[in-house]
Amino acid sequence: MDASSNEIIIAFLFGSLMLALIGVFMFMMVIFYQKRKIRSIEERQRLIAQYEQAALKAKVEIREETLKYVGQELHDNVGQLLSLIKLYLTHPETQQKTAVTQLIDQAITDIRVLSHDLNINRVEQYSLGDFIEQELNKVHKAGTMQTSFESEGICELPSIQNRVMISRIFQECINNILKHAEAKHIFVKLVAEKGSCVLSIIDDGVGFETSTVRNGTGFINIYDRLKLIGGDIRINSAPGNGTNITLRIPQG
Repeated sequence: MDASSNEIIIAFLFGSLMLALIGVFMFMMVIFYQKRKIRSIEERQRLIAQYEQAALKAKVEIREETLKYVGQELHDNVGQLLSLIKLYLTHPETQQKTAVTQLIDQAITDIRVLSHDLNINRVEQYSLGDFIEQELNKVHKAGTMQTSFESEGICELPSIQNRVMISRIFQECINNILKHAEAKHIFVKLVAEKGSCVLSIIDDGVGFETSTVRNGTGFINIYDRLKLIGGDIRINSAPGNGTNITLRIPQG
């Protein structure tokens, strides 16, 4: 066998080896791509399940807050009105008829309002701005602090689940103010801004060191829910200077 034949054989073997290596490489790339695709699908499914679970939990929490509020109102307000009516009726003097009528009218009005609030699906039926205004009216009615609300532009979330989670986040922020801030005023503003909803919640309370609360359960829930819907939060506070919480939520 001459040298040229050997060169042809070597070239053939080398070419075959290169083709084999390319084939193995392509095969490994296909396997890698498929595994990566499977992981991506699994991660997406996990996030969807986590999102749905968080939305359901938020809805349950809103239901619990609503029932707690209604129960307290029935006990403290409507119950007191009915007790006064009973007291008046045990002494049915003519001059008290007007007072009794007024008390009955007030009880009817309060029960009608509570019936409206008892609609636990109102988060889904009303706009985010309407829900915020209703929640602030509850605080104002309690007489513990003053509230104000401003809205600019059309700021609405297309997803009901996102609306539920933001509504619950808002409730958590207001509850934190009521429990800890010792505030006299709550200022809330909802603004449509460059494809996002910007919700600002400001109080003139005692404030706090932001580094001490970021690991608290309430704020962890807020961060987790915002992350699931692609939003973010900024908290500005200091002892003696009140608190400013700004939420930015995508509308798309």
